[in-house]
Amino acid sequence: MNNIISIKDITYTYPDAVSHAIDNLSLDINTNEWLSIVGKNGSGKSTLTKLIDGLIEADSGTIEIDGQTINEDNIWDARKKIGIIFQNPDHQFVGATVEDDVAFGLENQGVPRPQMVEKVDAALEMVDMQDYKTRDPQSLSGGQKQRVAIAGVLATRPQIIIMDESTSMLDPKGRKTVLDLIKRLRHDQNMTIISITHDIEETQLSERIVVLDNGRVVKDGLPESIYNLGSELTNFGLEEPFSSQLTQLLRNDLKLPEGFLNEEELMDSIWKLSSKM
Repeated sequence: MNNIISIKDITYTYPDAVSHAIDNLSLDINTNEWLSIVGKNGSGKSTLTKLIDGLIEADSGTIEIDGQTINEDNIWDARKKIGIIFQNPDHQFVGATVEDDVAFGLENQGVPRPQMVEKVDAALEMVDMQDYKTRDPQSLSGGQKQRVAIAGVLATRPQIIIMDESTSMLDPKGRKTVLDLIKRLRHDQNMTIISITHDIEETQLSERIVVLDNGRVVKDGLPESIYNLGSELTNFGLEEPFSSQLTQLLRNDLKLPEGFLNEEELMDSIWKLSSKM
């Protein structure tokens, strides 16, 4: 696979800090991959996001975006390839109306108005918010606000979307709506998704999970291999998936398959066992 992002031996230390926030970290992210980066507070997740987007500069090491090593001369071109959806959409709103807000990134890129109108309408249609384009963003529900924030990112047509705890403030229904939307858009637009999250359940849509601790990659593998760590996940500030906890309890009485089972697989296994009784 081709790497859309290639991070080599980067280290970063905040001013006056006694330890590295990112400590000699290397990581390759594949084109069109959905990667979840997890870890407890202070593990380096947010710092890594800032480094990838060029908001801060590494003390050492290199970061390549789409084959180009980022530096002071090309950072603005690299940023055009990345869209970030933050935890609180209110922090992203700058326009008086939904359409004004979605157009903001395009205005910064100097897109001519006729093209801008087309791109804004197309982005709002992607997230099913075209009927709200004249509304004040602050009048929307939490899920609607996050969809508008996604539209603002999509309007600029990035190759990479970073979700920085972007579903943590939503209720379960709103979270599912946003994640289903990202899943569909990734397939339709051939995007790379990087999900920064505390929520181990959210990672089940990803193809790979990276666990950070003290600024280093301590685990890197398929979701199933990470979930199989079981209670060890708490060492990294993460909860064990509910289905994993339940499976361990049921294994005392039922002959369940080995390894991690998601909720659907667990229910299917229990159904097959009960039908044989």
